Amino acid sequence: MRRTDDIKIFYNGTIYSKFIPLTTVESIVTNGDKIEFCGKSEEAMELYGKKVVTFVNLNKRIVIPGFVDSHIHLDDLGGSLNFLDLRGSDSIKEMKKRLHDYHLKNPDVRVIIGMGWDQESFSEGRWPNRGDIDKVETGIPVFLERFCEHAAVINTKMLEYLNSNVFPDPIFPVSPDGKLSGVVKEEAAWFFKEKALEIAGNLERNLLSASNYLLSLGITSVGFVSCGCESVDFLSSEGSKLGLRVFAYLKDECMDRLEDLRNKVGSNTYLQINGIKLFVDGALGAGTAALREPYADDSTNEGILYLNSEKLIGTFERLKGKRAQFAIHAIGDKGIDAVIDAVSRTDPKILIEPRIEHCTVLRQDHTSKLKELGIGVSVQPAFVIDDWWAVRRLGKERSKMSYPLATLFASNVKLGISTDSPVSSPDPWLSVDAAVNRGEREKREILEYSANERVDLSTALYLYTAGSASLLMNGKIGSLEVGNFADFAILSKDPFDTQNLRSVKVVETIIGGITRFKAT
Repeated sequence: MRRTDDIKIFYNGTIYSKFIPLTTVESIVTNGDKIEFCGKSEEAMELYGKKVVTFVNLNKRIVIPGFVDSHIHLDDLGGSLNFLDLRGSDSIKEMKKRLHDYHLKNPDVRVIIGMGWDQESFSEGRWPNRGDIDKVETGIPVFLERFCEHAAVINTKMLEYLNSNVFPDPIFPVSPDGKLSGVVKEEAAWFFKEKALEIAGNLERNLLSASNYLLSLGITSVGFVSCGCESVDFLSSEGSKLGLRVFAYLKDECMDRLEDLRNKVGSNTYLQINGIKLFVDGALGAGTAALREPYADDSTNEGILYLNSEKLIGTFERLKGKRAQFAIHAIGDKGIDAVIDAVSRTDPKILIEPRIEHCTVLRQDHTSKLKELGIGVSVQPAFVIDDWWAVRRLGKERSKMSYPLATLFASNVKLGISTDSPVSSPDPWLSVDAAVNRGEREKREILEYSANERVDLSTALYLYTAGSASLLMNGKIGSLEVGNFADFAILSKDPFDTQNLRSVKVVETIIGGITRFKAT
């Protein structure tokens, strides 16, 4: 029987219920955590006004479906809000100063974790090394992660945790004198990151910080990639209090616990374990994304392919019957080839809506295969802004279809927008602006070769809501329609009526009919 004390009427607004086709209504009525009515305010009042209800006058304000970020590192985002922020450092000297100042302000920390530097921006024209870091800090371990999360630099104290582990070049480079440089890439970087996080603790604080921040941005659902077992434990008990809807893709080391963790989560509208995150290759910034042809700025390097198609097929078979959706990191075209080949050679009954994360260096022959095989793609438009050096890495020809959006959308590939935060900012309006303008304001060189990868505003917002919801295999989020979750954001202005998309702010975020954030 319907409960009338849970009914709320939101009326007198401009509510974009979905973006393709672009549809607006004046009012929505929520009953519990779901939407029961969409339409005119007058009709909502006639149908529900005499019941026991809560009236919310939107005062002509703009409402949109909550953003759905299909690829985010929730724990790392929280860490970036609490750890040393190295974003924007223009030199190793500046990086060292921030490290020094951070320890002065936090004298009791047991380890210093920093995030966000990019050697491409350093005036010294080189990578930092452990000698640089040792000049500032030798007493406690230091782990400073490059913004792409595929490389880091550590100090000698952190290096002591290496013990008997051995990592080959190029993921553990050595100096000309044959000594370890302190730069660590890929598996080596992840090894030391796990050690640093173990020492630091505070996982719960980081998840809480990240959730609150995302809610303030109007993000109501996320695909939490590389989610650890400890994060599942916390979110399964506390997720409903946080309010953010989380769809988890476990780290590969949690693979054998998939069913146990699902049983632990049970029926939970705030946490769902979708599957497993896999890495096929590395990142362009670290020079580890796997390319068919060498990097334009390094003729000796074609990146690293961690999982070829045979290994991928073996992993697919290993989880046969476990209802695991695979979210597969593949940036370079050689990595994308491996995923396509593996999926094409695997029994479709085994795979559940596989998806590629990033799909950055796209070729024309990829698009029809992605569509034919039902492989979805989660893209990050903000990388066009952040990776300002992309043309130098890839060359002009490969840049034409790199960081694709319009090509994949036009090819009817299942597609969603995400941020990979904290690799890029989680602010949706930065990504929407990047999708629409493709770095024009920032004068990014890649725009010269790939302006056709722009999309219009309706498409960008669709991909950031219903498109990403489809990637997460959930039809109850991403649009404001009868039967869907009442997850939406109230905005400061209409994005269709401004020249500056980045100026749009979130006034209030509502999830399941409950206000989870309200600007003061």
